[in-house]
Amino acid sequence: MRIKKIFLFLIIFFSFFLVKKNVLSEENVNCPNRYLTIINPVRGRNHWLDNSLKPVENQYREIRKYNFSATWLLQYDALEDKEIIAYINNNFSPNQELGLFLEISPDLASAARVIYPPLIPWSDPGVIFLSGYTQSERRKLIDTVFSGFKEKFGRYPVSVGAWWIDSYSLEYIKNKYGLATVLIVADQRTTDSYGVWGQWWGVPYYPSLANVLVPAKSKEDILGPVVLQWAQRDLSKAYGEGTSFSNYSLQANDYLERRLNTSYFKELVSRYLDCQLSIGQITVGLETGIESVKVFPEFANQLSVLSKIKNLQSVTMAEFADIYKNIYPLNPSELVLKDSHSQWILNPQARENDFLGEKTFYKQNLAFKDYFIADKSSFLNRRLPITEAEGYIFSPLPALFAFFLGLVFYVRYKLVWHYFPVSVFIFASFLNIFLSYTKFGRFIYFGPMFKNLSLIQFLAVIVSYSFFFLAIKLFFNKVKNLKLLMQIFPLTYGADFIVGALRYTRLQGIHYFGFVWDPLRFFGLKIAPGSVSLVNQDLSSLIAGALLKFDFNWIWESSLKSLFVYPLIHIFLGILIYSILIKLSGKMRRIILTIMVIFFCLYLYKVAGSEPRVVF
Repeated sequence: MRIKKIFLFLIIFFSFFLVKKNVLSEENVNCPNRYLTIINPVRGRNHWLDNSLKPVENQYREIRKYNFSATWLLQYDALEDKEIIAYINNNFSPNQELGLFLEISPDLASAARVIYPPLIPWSDPGVIFLSGYTQSERRKLIDTVFSGFKEKFGRYPVSVGAWWIDSYSLEYIKNKYGLATVLIVADQRTTDSYGVWGQWWGVPYYPSLANVLVPAKSKEDILGPVVLQWAQRDLSKAYGEGTSFSNYSLQANDYLERRLNTSYFKELVSRYLDCQLSIGQITVGLETGIESVKVFPEFANQLSVLSKIKNLQSVTMAEFADIYKNIYPLNPSELVLKDSHSQWILNPQARENDFLGEKTFYKQNLAFKDYFIADKSSFLNRRLPITEAEGYIFSPLPALFAFFLGLVFYVRYKLVWHYFPVSVFIFASFLNIFLSYTKFGRFIYFGPMFKNLSLIQFLAVIVSYSFFFLAIKLFFNKVKNLKLLMQIFPLTYGADFIVGALRYTRLQGIHYFGFVWDPLRFFGLKIAPGSVSLVNQDLSSLIAGALLKFDFNWIWESSLKSLFVYPLIHIFLGILIYSILIKLSGKMRRIILTIMVIFFCLYLYKVAGSEPRVVF
């Protein structure tokens, strides 16, 4: 009997502490400025496990049950799905926000006139993210999907998301369309071939202009939108490689795979809504039609738990951005997140966790390479810290000084009338070298790579002026019409525009030879056995990407070819064209020169708008 009393006493005693602990946990989150942001990414139904509208209906019904606000991020294929849009327009309440999920699909690429890489899995980071495309392609893709959104809903969205969005794309969206907030994936080292690492651990922040993972230090450094994180991670258990670590998150499908349940969700929620934080925010949601089909009951459990937190306010992404900006005009000077094992100290200078041995320092003006060039890699590697390029020297002043010296020299020797065509020839010859520049701690090359680029530019100009000076004095002075010859030299670069537009391929025994007006539009000849016909049509990405073309990288990869062979080829071409034109009538000569001027201008326009070749 005595043993039974002792046993009963122990049960009551420990129950008291368990209940007390639970009550304290609830009290720790029942304070002002606690926010729930429900976000549901909606891809095209070709990726859904259930192709009916039930996934959308079920999620919305459960959200509506508690009168929660939510943000639905529509990928382009979902945006073009008439049934999905009709359901949204006919059923969604005003507290449901619509935004864009910026993943690239074949249909979006086709609509934007961009070649979609064929025969690659749809989730490969080199095809699904904007960072897998050039800057000009990103602009086309963004403009296409934003225009489609406005066509459907009469306005542009202010909230966007994807597991990764590069800083160039975010800057373009902010400047052209306006942007309040952006969703990216929370820190994960290697999950799903996506490595994103180094941002503030799970909490909102303003990103810097150069790098979306770096919290801005000052008003001048702020890109603009507030960053929210998908799948906010466990403060201690998620620090490691692969899903065995990253699945310790707020996502239902993640922690269920760890054989955890709603109790774990409640525990992790309490960390991010802790009243010691001046503002607490959690992101909850499911990928509609995918995870939402598999783990919908647990999503319902999550919403039920959250509905019982007294001071928790449900807001959309855009609403939260407004709230955050009112509380924090700048990033907070310091935030502290902690659980029973570790403590994260987050500030604009660094993030630190002594228990995990983590300390990452932030550099404001250092960008990932994908800001400038397409990353076609099958693994997304966006991890802080990143190393700044060193040992590279660049300033445009030496090249400008070289052009000035050339003017002085040609005036001195009474060759001023030849200074302009020679200068234009030099400019056209080395335009890819002159376009190179430095930004955000990177050196961006459009032509060959040189560590001391300024010296190379200076020498290229000086040597070219000297070459033409000697040529005029020793050889060209014997030419019948020297003025015509000097005019022809720079215009020969118009041929580069024509060569760059030429395409050829052979499909099923049929030859195609012609030009492309844009990446997908082909105009030319279709040569089959016994017949020749004109073709003017759009090609599929598979065929368009397979068309053979002259690769100018063959020139820019070599210093010898780019600095010497390339200009000399155009000098010889100029002499050849001159030998033909000098025999023609004045009228015919003027017509041909006019055509050459047009193609030369097209060449300059094309090169000036070309993409960087290499970034260091």
